[in-house]
Amino acid sequence: MTEQELFAKNLRLSREFDLYLLEHPEVAKKIPGNALIVLLPEDDADLCRQNTEIALARRGAGQPVVHVRLGRLAPPKSRLSSAQIEVAA
Repeated sequence: MTEQELFAKNLRLSREFDLYLLEHPEVAKKIPGNALIVLLPEDDADLCRQNTEIALARRGAGQPVVHVRLGRLAPPKSRLSSAQIEVAA
């Protein structure tokens, strides 16, 4: 996996995890301050391995580490509440 692919995958997962935390503030409260969060998607063993390696290399002394095991992402869907179509003459 290239660095660009690694970045893109982690960016997508980070965004989804941020949204999850906004919807589930009780989960966010369980994360210690200054924690290093490691995203581990169940359907991508290579990304799990690379994220774990990066975390080990970047962890600060005494810094708590939180492993977030992620299930599969649900298919994307529109969040529009309504749409009106008008065909112009």
